[in-house]
Amino acid sequence: MKYTTALFDLDGTLFDFDAAEEESFRQSFAELSIPCSTELYKRYSAINLFLWKAFEKGEITKEAIGTRRFEMLFEQESITADVEACSRIYKAKLAEQGLLYPGAKELCRSLISKGIELYAVTNGTEHVQTRRLAVSELDRLFIRTFVSEEVGFQKPDKKYFDFVFENITEKDKAKIIIIGDSPSSDIKGGINAGIDTCFFASAPVSGITPTYITKDYKEIEKIICAE
Repeated sequence: MKYTTALFDLDGTLFDFDAAEEESFRQSFAELSIPCSTELYKRYSAINLFLWKAFEKGEITKEAIGTRRFEMLFEQESITADVEACSRIYKAKLAEQGLLYPGAKELCRSLISKGIELYAVTNGTEHVQTRRLAVSELDRLFIRTFVSEEVGFQKPDKKYFDFVFENITEKDKAKIIIIGDSPSSDIKGGINAGIDTCFFASAPVSGITPTYITKDYKEIEKIICAE
């Protein structure tokens, strides 16, 4: 096998995070009796993405994102509601969303059957990600999940990957590959850490050169299991 070890990002790579996020958002607003619409959700999603990019750059803490995204949305839309309650309810709803892309679980099972060791690498919130892994039953397929909160650093920080390398079986970086949908955390992080990268996307992104680009799970399996 070309690779013995695969590091999988979760949201946007195996988990259908867009669907999970929207469902959690709608359920939370319904519980708080706040009128909701597709446009409102899109504005929230843009704010949330902006803040997570800031987190990757070390400009905001993960804890602060939880309330700040709703503060910004409520200010922007002149919504009067309890930000803390909304954040708390949203996280609880999101933790129950184990929505996977079609074929995600099958890919992981097939790789395991071929002897590939699987690990999850995520910048998500520990409680939320742990629960979602259990709900989706992906927790049974990964040897270990490396959450940035536990590690003390987040992707793309090289120190995050150093921690991962210290705690996995394979020590030859040529045998390790990371698969993820974020050019700024997964791909940049993998490149800086000295391992091959598979960008889970349909097209390249300017400024980032991954080892592979594909959004096809069968193709990912071929790449990992190539002789």
